[in-house]
Amino acid sequence: MKRLVSWFVRDPVAANLLMILILVGSIFGSLKIGKEFFPNIPSDYINITKSYPGAGPTEVEEQIVIPIEEAIFNLEGVAEIDSVANRGYGRVGVEVEIGYDRDTLVNEIKTRVNAITTFPQDSEEENVVAQDKRTIVMRLAVHGNVDKRVLKKFAQKIRDDIARLPSVESADLIGESRPQIEIELSELDMRRYGISFEQVSNAIRRSSVNVPAGSIDGERGTIQLQARGQSYTEEDFREIILASPLDGSVIRVRDVATVRETEERKNFLMRFNGENAVQIDVLIASQDPDVQASSDAVREYIENQSNLMPAVIKIEPVTDLSQPFSDRLNLLSENALGGLVLVFIVLMLFLNPMLAFWVSTGIGIAYAGALWILPSVGVSINMLSMFAFLLILGIVVDDAIIVGESVYRYKENGYDGLEASELGTHAVLKPVTLAVISTMILFVPMLFLPGAWAKAAYSIPMVTLVALSFSLIESLLILPYHLVGVKVETAPKHPVAKYVQATRKTCANSLSRFAAKIYRPLLKNALEWRYLTVLSFLLALSISITLVSAGYIKQAFFPNVPNDFIILTIRMPDSYPSENLFRLVERAETALKSIETDAKLIENRENSTFIKSAVSFLNNQEITIFASLTPGTTSQTDPTLIGERWIHHIGAIPEAEELRTAATFGPPRFDDFSVLILSDDNEQLEEAGQFMKNALSNIAGVTRIRDDAQTGSHDLNIELLPYANNLGISLLDVANQVRQGFHGDKAQRIARGRDDMQVMVKFPEKDRRKIETLTEMRVRVADGVEVPFNSVAKINYVPGYASIERDNRQRSLQITARAAGEGIDNNQISRLVYSDVAADLSRRYPNVTILKDGGGKEQGNFYREAAKDFSIALIVIYSLMAIAFKSYLKPLGILSAVPFGIMGALFGHLIVGIEFSLFSFLGVFAASGVVVNDNLVLIERISELRRNGLSVTDALQQAGEDRFRPIILTSITTFVGLVPILLETSMQAQFLIPMVTSLAFGVLFASSVTLLFVPCIYLLGAQAKDRWSGIGNTIESSLSGS
Repeated sequence: MKRLVSWFVRDPVAANLLMILILVGSIFGSLKIGKEFFPNIPSDYINITKSYPGAGPTEVEEQIVIPIEEAIFNLEGVAEIDSVANRGYGRVGVEVEIGYDRDTLVNEIKTRVNAITTFPQDSEEENVVAQDKRTIVMRLAVHGNVDKRVLKKFAQKIRDDIARLPSVESADLIGESRPQIEIELSELDMRRYGISFEQVSNAIRRSSVNVPAGSIDGERGTIQLQARGQSYTEEDFREIILASPLDGSVIRVRDVATVRETEERKNFLMRFNGENAVQIDVLIASQDPDVQASSDAVREYIENQSNLMPAVIKIEPVTDLSQPFSDRLNLLSENALGGLVLVFIVLMLFLNPMLAFWVSTGIGIAYAGALWILPSVGVSINMLSMFAFLLILGIVVDDAIIVGESVYRYKENGYDGLEASELGTHAVLKPVTLAVISTMILFVPMLFLPGAWAKAAYSIPMVTLVALSFSLIESLLILPYHLVGVKVETAPKHPVAKYVQATRKTCANSLSRFAAKIYRPLLKNALEWRYLTVLSFLLALSISITLVSAGYIKQAFFPNVPNDFIILTIRMPDSYPSENLFRLVERAETALKSIETDAKLIENRENSTFIKSAVSFLNNQEITIFASLTPGTTSQTDPTLIGERWIHHIGAIPEAEELRTAATFGPPRFDDFSVLILSDDNEQLEEAGQFMKNALSNIAGVTRIRDDAQTGSHDLNIELLPYANNLGISLLDVANQVRQGFHGDKAQRIARGRDDMQVMVKFPEKDRRKIETLTEMRVRVADGVEVPFNSVAKINYVPGYASIERDNRQRSLQITARAAGEGIDNNQISRLVYSDVAADLSRRYPNVTILKDGGGKEQGNFYREAAKDFSIALIVIYSLMAIAFKSYLKPLGILSAVPFGIMGALFGHLIVGIEFSLFSFLGVFAASGVVVNDNLVLIERISELRRNGLSVTDALQQAGEDRFRPIILTSITTFVGLVPILLETSMQAQFLIPMVTSLAFGVLFASSVTLLFVPCIYLLGAQAKDRWSGIGNTIESSLSGS
């Protein structure tokens, strides 16, 4: 390696060509690198869905979900299974094991599921798909006070036009409901005309068809024969003939039934600012995305299209990721520039101006190299990758500082340019190489951390690893040549230059004087009182950990970052009337308008309004409203408070199974404490759930205790009477005819234009709402005989479910609660629940299993894997350094400061007043790398001095003084590079501050550890080694004599 360094020092062409190659590569890389707001999170999840129309959750669980679970649970690659049985369909989700090929598992699951022979005959074909998370760059609302069908027609055209734009991958229509023809036949009319549901369905299937009838090959060519009788409209279906009696009359569908076109989804609504709406999601490619280009293309289309559409129909962007992408890019760029300027100023104050310039140039070379390589490793320009560039601003310059300092010291000692650059680089070659490699090793575990959000942070370690690689190349192969021409400073002639030089020398000399006059005596005293010094640092470490356990430093898996929109969710039970659901949507929309005049919100408001727009969804029994906030609102008013006031204005909804708002970035389920209870014993599961809810209610400060048991009011169970068999009627006959009347008999499913439309024959809507219709209906047998329902069957009420949740092949119950009191958080609730409450619950209900869920589960998995990977990284670093130093003890000294980086991070969170979260822990990884660098440089200098014959204590004091300036400079440059983002108050920056805090304060606190604690540990190790060798107290006497 020394020969390679010498060649580049003595061959300017090679050094400059290498630099030019990196710069040119960065230009090509920047042209093809993707641009997205947030990195696309890879999904390792497979969904299996299967419909069973008309079936209840219990039937779906028994006949759809459980057979699928049992067929696939033992497949290789299946990590976890979660399932849900709803009315009419079931879903089984599979989490893929880390490292297993997802597509292979999809094919294996399809094979297993296709082999199941026990699925009900009426169930539809299953769908097995890997869940891909695509980036939605824009959401558009096509809205207006017009008929939904008209709106949908325009929205379909707009969707198709946008999907054809070159910078758009696809566009999806959200908020549409498929049309449905309903042929309503009353029990009275069926008796009057002697017909049944099945006869009407068969008549439609026979008459409403388009079929090829062959061809005639004549003299004039081939003539195609067709029979086209397909019905498409209400009028077409009304005219279908059911029967032609002998009296010559004709009985048509319109004579016995009511035909109307409606929607397949009944409880469905979408509105934008109170008007009917359809939403279009614009998606960009996962490969080489460009948020800005896609957004610009869509906006240009909207501008051109708006003039061609009716005035009553409007297109408006609901969300546009290009705006926050641009805002965050500008924010990070401004902070990066500010950090770069601060770093350069610091270097100018303590280093020769030309030396400072070439050292700073290393930052640009490292970043250019990263831009060149990042597209090849799947990293785009996004919020996290930009943050990574800002995060390592002070780190990538560390090796250049050490090399520059070494070269300049040789020049001050009289060596000429080439010799000084060569010898100076050789002198620090080993510590610099080891330091950068060790830092990279500590970032590698971040690539393999579990959880979707840890995978989203993939770009942070990848940017760091690539940039550090080019930083090492620059500092060893490019920088040394450029330092050849840097001269030792002489007295300038110009007055301004004299003043600048005097100021710089004052700063540089003050640092040297501080090292000689203050630090060295302090170090001497610390070495004399080494046991007390070590004890003091250990005490500080224990205090920092105590601050967490005592609750002074709050913990949260995901940082509590306010979002620029609020999501309201209201879930009502199945028994809640449909007409009341629509009124509830209006009530929530009216309450949102009341926020603008809320006395608790308008005190500090500067904007004229809080709410920019609102999109309302009603789907089955769930209402979701997305309220976008006006720009600048989050910096003045807490969105969580706005959400709470919104709920206040809505008022109490006693029947609601769920009523909440989410106003923070990240998964809503991470906001609440969550526990999962599993059991195959339904009775014990319900009792254990109630026991857990009671226990949570007894914890002070815990509110909003809910479970996800979506129990319906009651189900009706049909039982066949014993003598029904005498009439040739089975339970299947009764169930099928009841299903035809209330759910509907699917006569056809046809394609009408772009729509997939089904034709259903059923009871009229007013009859389907009454239980009396069931008891008054007739059961029809094959010979046309009609038997009253009550003569062959009876009904009784049983407990019912709106849906059934399952986890790993057992029924599950999720219980959530919110920490709303002072001095209580999710971690404290977790400690109470999983110790005392869980033990008591297990004793009472032995067939019940308790598991962590939500943020607690993710947090446990993350910290467990992170601790394991971090330990492996430290072992690798120890092994590497043990080989390099040919010592077992020196690497321990180097690594001894790592825990104190954590101490600095914890104290930093206490000072800044933020929660310790996932990104805080990632910052600890980064801080550990910098700490190891400083220790390595110090230990290498100590070893060098000892080889030159100095005693241990003299070597420790001299090495501390020699390495004081580079260690302080690397710490200061790392810290000041992060100061701009640390002081940033905008909402965009809150997401980044936890990691910045860990790194900045971890490095700052660890500097004192490197300069005081590590020498003491080194001395204790050397003393122990000498005693072990039988030398006795030689070191002690040496210390007292120095």
